[in-house]
Amino acid sequence: MSDTAKPRILVVEDDPDLRTIVRLQLSSQGYEIDEATNGAEGFQAIQINIPDCVILDLMMPVVDGFGFLKRVRSVIELQDIPILILTASEDERNRIRGFQYQANSYMSKPYDLQELTDEVERLCAFSKLEQ
Repeated sequence: MSDTAKPRILVVEDDPDLRTIVRLQLSSQGYEIDEATNGAEGFQAIQINIPDCVILDLMMPVVDGFGFLKRVRSVIELQDIPILILTASEDERNRIRGFQYQANSYMSKPYDLQELTDEVERLCAFSKLEQ
């Protein structure tokens, strides 16, 4: 990614209203947003346009967030992409499992939009340092 390019974020979320909220918030901060409605679509999207960061729901149809994480982390070219889990699950086992599958960050819904933006900014900065 060049210094002038806008960071690209992939939002993998089955709820269209939540995708819209995240898209509007992050695009207003200068991010380019790609969207997918489940883990299978997300895995296809990540291979077409490699993002600077992924925002990932866990509970989705077709392929859930854990399935997406497992697939992404198994591809060498995709292993370093920061992934933020954003989920309604309050089960601590899901948080632990998310980190075992190498998620970089975890936030529970409902969430504060500014906190989400700050975390995405942090992850994108970390991603840029890794390049």
